[in-house]
Amino acid sequence: MSKTIPVPVEILPTSELSPRKPESTVIQNGLLTPMRDGVKLSMDLIRPTVDGAYPVVLVRTPYDKTLNREPFYVELAERGYIVAIQDVRGRFNSDGEFFPYRNEHRDGYDTIEWIAQQSWCDGNVGMAGVSYVGQTQWYAASEAPPHLKCIVPESSPPDCFDNEPIVNGCFLLPTSEWMLNMGRRTWQAPLGFEWFAEIHDFFHSLPISTVPERARTTSDWWDEMMQHPNWDNFWKSCSYQHAWAEMTVPALNHTGWWDMNFPGGPSNFNGMRQNAKTQEARDGQYLIIGPWWHHTNKDRVLNGIDFGPTAIINLDDYRIRFFDHYLKGIDNGINEDPRVWVFVIGANEWRSANEWPLANTEFTTFYFHSAGKANSLKGDGSLSTMAPTVEPFDAYSYDPMDPVGMLWKLTDGPVDDRVPTLRDDVLCYTTDVMTESMEIIGAVSCVLYASSSAKDTDWHVRLVDVYPEGSARFLCHGMLRARFRNGVTAPEFMAPEETYKFEFGMDAAGVRVLPGHRLRVEVMSSWWPEYDRNTNTGAENNFTDTAPPVVAHNRIYHEPGRESHVVLPIIPIKD
Repeated sequence: MSKTIPVPVEILPTSELSPRKPESTVIQNGLLTPMRDGVKLSMDLIRPTVDGAYPVVLVRTPYDKTLNREPFYVELAERGYIVAIQDVRGRFNSDGEFFPYRNEHRDGYDTIEWIAQQSWCDGNVGMAGVSYVGQTQWYAASEAPPHLKCIVPESSPPDCFDNEPIVNGCFLLPTSEWMLNMGRRTWQAPLGFEWFAEIHDFFHSLPISTVPERARTTSDWWDEMMQHPNWDNFWKSCSYQHAWAEMTVPALNHTGWWDMNFPGGPSNFNGMRQNAKTQEARDGQYLIIGPWWHHTNKDRVLNGIDFGPTAIINLDDYRIRFFDHYLKGIDNGINEDPRVWVFVIGANEWRSANEWPLANTEFTTFYFHSAGKANSLKGDGSLSTMAPTVEPFDAYSYDPMDPVGMLWKLTDGPVDDRVPTLRDDVLCYTTDVMTESMEIIGAVSCVLYASSSAKDTDWHVRLVDVYPEGSARFLCHGMLRARFRNGVTAPEFMAPEETYKFEFGMDAAGVRVLPGHRLRVEVMSSWWPEYDRNTNTGAENNFTDTAPPVVAHNRIYHEPGRESHVVLPIIPIKD
């Protein structure tokens, strides 16, 4: 049965778009773009049939340029743009050797400036694309190419130690599936396969440096990454966010609450608003967050939750409007629009603002409580705005050989967390039943006061919306490898049984918690196979450590002076 795509609802501000031309479009294949080191990258053009100089939208992809000829790009060509789709270095028809993140800065710059010199370009270049293809836009922007006028990154990851492939020391294990299926130059998986939808045997590899061997493949770049468990010069060479102050591009960021690369959109929005080199770039930052997963504006229903008719919006038209303004110089009023649009789950409606976090946010502390038995959703853990008095700690044992497991699919969005939280190695802290609605819109953070019998372990914390019938729908998640409690540049192991303060972000939520619902915070030391298992041995390089795993006996404290809690961004609800 074919899937019905909802008709987009006109939510974002509108104006007349640049007109469609009556002429059809054509494909021009195999242009070779020279890089500064002599490597040539292959590019195809989707262009109007009428010769002339046009603004160009560049798409730089590792996923085969022939598979990126989307209807949106054809429409751009029909409206008087040229869309240039390029295989990045070492992929498909491009020369060189692929190494994730490492070459996209310079190659992006060289490609943009080469395009600008061609007779078919009018000197104005923008960029577009999703995920890694969103990231290539920021890498190029970090080099400040003079002819790059704007970018439209969808679901773009931030820097490599903030989300993918590592976040606060925890390795995003599905990166191993990406490594296997990408191959060396072309796909090692049949076209049409579904990413991140099953638990593969090689996810069980310990240490994770042995994944390629167990997956029956090889990868030079995987092997290199495994030698760098800490933030060092290797990872700095793969970063771009250090260069916000050098960037000059307006950016239309769009992402979803359940995007696996979610932090990139809000992080880049604020980083550029505060630090970009030019006033036009600072003013030209936009952020759209919808009820979506990694591919935005595609689904109205995720995991059985229907977000209503406004879940799919006129985003394509808005992207054209953005390009019309910044590449064609059309005064269409987009610079007067709100800079932020967020969808509020539960209320199932959109909100507009000019800042992130929203101006009226009340950051509110919710404290953990229990009588010492918060283990599992059946335990006595509670969550409230009242600070704890003298209360016993909660304890659990984390065995790396029996990790807490997610209900596998990274594409599911608001998954029901009940099954994994039936385990005693998951602590649950739940509010009373809500008698009034409460809105949480913005970044969530966590502070744990905790100790362990091990030199190192992980903390995973999840926020869920508990529905009246008992389902616990995932909202957001944060994690920290204990050794990085003082920052990713300063790993420091724990002394057994000593209490430490662990503070970390949990991405963000946008939800109206309705009467009859409850909020729950879940605390555990693994979330496999989304993230690798900490074997708790305290090895200097846990990615390559072959020592037998250690069971960690962990404690969470909630008492005066050691008040474990989360901080929620509450938005007052107007009558």
